[in-house]
Amino acid sequence: KALGPDHVDTADTYNGIGYILCMQGKLEEAFVECQKALDIQLKALGENHSSTACTLHSIGEILCKQGKVEDATEFGEKALEIFLKNLGPDHPLTGQGNDLMDMIHAKSTKQKE
Repeated sequence: KALGPDHVDTADTYNGIGYILCMQGKLEEAFVECQKALDIQLKALGENHSSTACTLHSIGEILCKQGKVEDATEFGEKALEIFLKNLGPDHPLTGQGNDLMDMIHAKSTKQKE
C-alpha cells in the first residue's frame, strides 16, 4: 500500500512470489505473478533493464517447466541478451541465463526423442 501497485519494489515482490510458486510446482500461478512483475517493469524500467531481465528469466523457466520450449526460448534469449549487455559475460546472472538456455535446450532435445 505504501509503494503502490506500479512501484518497481512491488514488481520485485511479484517476481519473488512467482519464483516460490514455480519451485512449488504451481506453474500457472507462478506465471501470473511474474507477468504482473513484467508489466510493471516494462513501464517503469524499460525492456533492457537487468531487473526486467530477471523476470524474463523467471518466465522462461516457468515456460520450460511447462514444456513450452519455443516460448521459453524467446524469454530466455531476451534475458540472456540483457544480462550480457548490462552485466557482462562473467556476472552470476549471466551464468544463470546460460544455465536456463541449457535447460531449455535439454528439454527441447528430450521432447524430440
